[in-house]
Amino acid sequence: MPLRYRLSIAFFCLALLGTSSLVELGIISQREIIREEEQERLQGYSRALDHNIELQGQWAVSLASSFALNPEVAGALANQDRYRLVQLCYSAFIFMRRHYGIMQFNFHTIPPRNFVRMQMLYVFGDDLHYRQTILDAISWRKETFGIEKGITGYGIRGVAPVLNKGALTGTVEIGFSFGKPFLQQIKKQFDVEVSILVPDENSTAFTSIATTFPDPVKRFDPVYAKVLLDQHTELLIQEIAGVPYATLVRTVKDYQGKTIALVEFCARRTETLSVMHHYRTLMLGIGFLGMVLSVGAIYLIARYFSKPIGEMVDFARDIASGQDVRHLKASPTGELKILADALEDMLKSLEESRRKIKDYTVNLEYMVHLRTRALRESEEKYRTLVENVPLVVYRLLGSGKTIFINQFVEDLLGVPQERVLGDESFWREKVWPEDRPIIWPLMDHCLNEGREFKAEYRVARPDGKLLIVLDHALPVFDERGHVETVDGFLVNVTERHHLQQQIIQTEELKTLSEISARLAHEIRNPLVAAGGFARRVLDALTEGDVNREKVKIIVHEIGRLEKILEKTLAYLKPFQILPETSSLNELLIQVLEDQEAVFRERSVSLEMNLSANLPLVPLDKELFRALLRTMFYALADICPQGRKVEVTTYPGDNVVHLDMTVRGTRVSDDEIEHFFYPFTSRLERTEVLDLPLAKMIIHKHQGLIDLVREDPDRLILKMSLPHRREPILS
Repeated sequence: MPLRYRLSIAFFCLALLGTSSLVELGIISQREIIREEEQERLQGYSRALDHNIELQGQWAVSLASSFALNPEVAGALANQDRYRLVQLCYSAFIFMRRHYGIMQFNFHTIPPRNFVRMQMLYVFGDDLHYRQTILDAISWRKETFGIEKGITGYGIRGVAPVLNKGALTGTVEIGFSFGKPFLQQIKKQFDVEVSILVPDENSTAFTSIATTFPDPVKRFDPVYAKVLLDQHTELLIQEIAGVPYATLVRTVKDYQGKTIALVEFCARRTETLSVMHHYRTLMLGIGFLGMVLSVGAIYLIARYFSKPIGEMVDFARDIASGQDVRHLKASPTGELKILADALEDMLKSLEESRRKIKDYTVNLEYMVHLRTRALRESEEKYRTLVENVPLVVYRLLGSGKTIFINQFVEDLLGVPQERVLGDESFWREKVWPEDRPIIWPLMDHCLNEGREFKAEYRVARPDGKLLIVLDHALPVFDERGHVETVDGFLVNVTERHHLQQQIIQTEELKTLSEISARLAHEIRNPLVAAGGFARRVLDALTEGDVNREKVKIIVHEIGRLEKILEKTLAYLKPFQILPETSSLNELLIQVLEDQEAVFRERSVSLEMNLSANLPLVPLDKELFRALLRTMFYALADICPQGRKVEVTTYPGDNVVHLDMTVRGTRVSDDEIEHFFYPFTSRLERTEVLDLPLAKMIIHKHQGLIDLVREDPDRLILKMSLPHRREPILS
């Protein structure tokens, strides 16, 4: 048999064996990968179930809390007025059940007993000591939520305590269905069949209490009992009603951590099996084609090398031309000797080539070493620069996880590098809670859409100091255009922000002075003339004259205008302060002791929360005492009877803060805006400073003062003073 045929047969067998092995390994690998992908996908559905339970629980408890905080609802429950509660809440329950799937809306009294069920108005009065969420809400006086069974079945329930005038009067409960409507949401989200299964008495069969399948299901597989017993997750590949499914079975626990049922996630495998069959056929076809081509190529190569030996020898000698030929010790004859000589020549040429390649490799290694050392030195210089720059320099992954941050973060934010690198959500969580609704969407746009992020927001240090930082981040994209990393830096702009606020208040005071100067100029001349004539007319009239009383009124009103003019001139009169290092807390205690009678007269109480480690500040004690008395008079005038004024001091970044809080007041936005304007305040006591002059005193101390509304019925007078004085800006 010719050599080319023998080679072809041998290589055909090897190609057949190799192709079959590769195809089989490919099919096994594909099946395993698909199984792992299905398991991961089903695990994702399981996590989505937990997330939806958590989300609906938080939703339910937030709704319950909103009703618990309603004073009318709290009063009705305290009075056990069932009809009033139905009036207040039944329409809201119908709306929430129709649009959001709320299935339970209950009020409970203490001890735990159902008072009103909005979903079953005529069923009430049953004992609820078996309801742990209600017991915990009453015991802890805080909101609880979780899966729990009631008279209407299992539900995702949120319970909030109801307080009336500080006393616990009962609880309010709102719950979502933990049944088919809840499972339909999962199916709509992920196109997966979900069932909730409960065991029979022997735990050998499991029947659905809720399912997204068209008909109720029943499972007899021992794996379900094993999952219930071992409290773990199991993946099954099975057919249900002739349809192949990948099934994940897990337990579900109620609020007390007890296993109440199994949850089954079933994902169709029809499309997956179709893809597997397609690729199996494709792999077999490609393998067979490769085998045929390999055999054909081997046949041609064998024929090529067995027939034109003379051409191969000439080709080999051409490669080795110009070199000395070293004879082999063996002396074959015929064409084999020629082939041996040609191979010897090729060997010499190959050795020469290897020598040259070796020399090139040595030189290449040396060059690579030099370039690597230069690159390392460049990286060290860059790292030294980044670590010593007075900025927080960071790098994030596209997921928001911090992968690099320099040491300056410890100086600026007081947080160790290790904690920042270990906290995946540090970039977002460091934002002050009040700024998050504005800043977080901008951060999400940067991570998800690749937009440049640049914003100023507040950050709280662990020691309680509040900083204002400028955060500037630029995304870096991969080859597919997705955000791969985000590089950015943080700058402390607290001093600049404080300076801006001081400049703004300076301009406000300047405007106030200009208004007062113009007002005094316009009033002075006509007021002097009118006052002089009015007094002359009054002196000329006899006691019995009918016009004397009218002229007296004119003289009185002119006198009021003259007092206003005197106040205006007082605002315009420059004054100096004589600061000395003082304790703000001690001044507050002294002034509050003096003003105790004023607050008692108005039935207003005081609550003081003074920081023990408040730094000393430079103050003009006399002017500042008068200023504090003015502030307390003003707040006492707007505080309703029976309420209290909260006085709080705390340290800041190079400043100390003083907050005076009033609750329950009804002051318009216009009154807040013009609180420090002349002739607009409710304060009419001549023995204390006017509010505009008080604001000027704060400005002279290089501080800031403002009246803001935090909530609809909560006003805060915010004041900040620096630790040290700087030259005042004009």
